[in-house]
Amino acid sequence: MTANTKEAVDLLNRPEVGRWLLRLSGIPVTSGKSSLPGWRIYRISLYQEHVLEMQRSTESPQWLLQRWEDPSFEPVELPSADPEVNLVRSLAARSIYAAGIDSGQVTIMAASPHRAKVVRVSPDWPMKAADAYLMKARQWWEAKMSAHPQELGRMGADPEFALRTPDGGMALASDYLKINGTVGCDTTRYREELAMHQHPVAELRPAPSEDPDDLFFHVLDALKLATRKINNPKLEWLGGGMPFAGYPIGGHIHFGGLTPTFSVRRKLDAYLALPLVLIEDEGCRLRRKRYGFLGDVREKEYGFEYRTLPSWLVHPDIARGLLHLARLVVTSLPRLQATPHLHLPYIKAYYRGEREVLRPYVRQIWEELSELPGYMLSRIHLDRYFTHLLTQESWPADEDLRKIWGIV
Repeated sequence: MTANTKEAVDLLNRPEVGRWLLRLSGIPVTSGKSSLPGWRIYRISLYQEHVLEMQRSTESPQWLLQRWEDPSFEPVELPSADPEVNLVRSLAARSIYAAGIDSGQVTIMAASPHRAKVVRVSPDWPMKAADAYLMKARQWWEAKMSAHPQELGRMGADPEFALRTPDGGMALASDYLKINGTVGCDTTRYREELAMHQHPVAELRPAPSEDPDDLFFHVLDALKLATRKINNPKLEWLGGGMPFAGYPIGGHIHFGGLTPTFSVRRKLDAYLALPLVLIEDEGCRLRRKRYGFLGDVREKEYGFEYRTLPSWLVHPDIARGLLHLARLVVTSLPRLQATPHLHLPYIKAYYRGEREVLRPYVRQIWEELSELPGYMLSRIHLDRYFTHLLTQESWPADEDLRKIWGIV
């Protein structure tokens, strides 16, 4: 198990810094100086994303007259079918991660399943319950770690792309593709004006592999299959972060055999997500208003998928380099030293797309990675990848990716 670092605790002891970190991550925040009529107060104690206890304020006829310390609280049973409880639970887990800690208590006020704000994040559990919480946390940790061998098995991916018509509009992927299959369309509609059967974003689902090069060629094969299925030379295919306003796209990478602990997520953020800022287009920064926040994962039966990255289909050198880098990172975790979550200018630079702030950092981690035993196995692709990051202004997100991949 991992504990809160002194550096992270020191940052949280400055409440304005804590709120700033949460806002950067797209988490709704309030100063919480007074309670609001109709809003409930939640206190959630967590170890990483695991809720050790959740409490909710009871109703009070004198709500407007009460201070934060005054309401009485009752326990909330989990799991719960209450959508407000589930929203609060999700916000609490995201807040602990964004604050740079592994355990603590989050105070949230909520008015509905769609309205909730974080009041504060504390790096400490309540003193009287700390021993019981520690026991619960250890039991959860042991169960999580025993669920997988904690060695990388196969890697997979499901990168997305959008279709552009000759007049600059967006074509619907569902006009050409079915939901399922190696090439399909993502089921998310994003905007409500679309009908239930209309899906705008295309998605590749290449066969997974233990070898990043094999996975890369599976991606290439999936792109070739997509050209046969879509079969419309007038359309342009676009990667990146948000080729069309309101329609973000991603480049998820899947890891078999591993548990997405906070330390694993932070290394993926440090070595995959932050360096990519150097060549990302403006759409990637806009995507981070709802998607692409640091540490975004989804657990799966085989392991997990890392969901922070935009669609890296824009260029084959980027795709191949990222897949090789992802494997190197998760097979070298104990040796990796970068901790940008404790360096606030780097976090700010990620969310705001400040390339020059991150450029020295990228040079530093490239030098670090090049000393790892596993780097030699992927040197050609990783040298090409980092050279691309440090010498290119932006990736070609506005160009037809089929031409760049040479499959037209």
